Amino acid sequence: MSGLARVFADAGRLGYGLQALLPSARLPGGCENAEGFSHLWLVCNAGARVQRRWLAGRDPESLLPVGADPAPGSCGPLDDFCRAELGGLLGGRGHRFLYPRAAAEPQAPLVAILAAAGLHRPSPLMQALHRRFGSWWAVRALIGVDADAGERIPAPAAEPLGADPCPGCERPCARACPVRAVGPEGWDWRRCSAYRLEAGSACTRDCPARIACPVGAAFRYPVEIRAYHYGVSRRFLEGWRG
Repeated sequence: MSGLARVFADAGRLGYGLQALLPSARLPGGCENAEGFSHLWLVCNAGARVQRRWLAGRDPESLLPVGADPAPGSCGPLDDFCRAELGGLLGGRGHRFLYPRAAAEPQAPLVAILAAAGLHRPSPLMQALHRRFGSWWAVRALIGVDADAGERIPAPAAEPLGADPCPGCERPCARACPVRAVGPEGWDWRRCSAYRLEAGSACTRDCPARIACPVGAAFRYPVEIRAYHYGVSRRFLEGWRG
């Protein structure tokens, strides 16, 4: 097994179960930081194994302030963990992270890159629903990599999204949303955001609509991990409203 093939396999065993490798020539605009590397490695968690490992023994509530407002040079606690873990797998091999990056640094065009990898499609939940993982996957890193001299660079097979599960579905997500922000027209972000900031909101630390989606239920994040992610996003909303 070649060096990069081993890296991809090791990442998969750690819970980064959705990967793709894009030739630099196919990258969309906004990826100038990948210049000098032949490929971009897209790394996504599938399910909660990565987050469980990161959160082990830690209080998610105590992490919310630094998650919403990272220190200078930090990408946030979870992103810093993933950068260190994936960078460790790459070892001394030359590489460059395009994502995650500190807030002050240029950010990669995630939606365009996901589209180039065949992992983007609209859904009522504003995240592409994977045929196996549902909405329980997320981009953890974009890394510029090169093959060693004489090495044939392997390509991790990106498991395709599969057929869109929404047509024909009875839409339990729409019924579960307390303010009907999820529906046939898509996601009403204004209605959703306003309700999440209300006192006593049922969506302060979770999303009933996302929980109600039956696709990928076996990979659903546990409650403490959902509480962290939605707690951080709510703090962003509070700052935006302020």
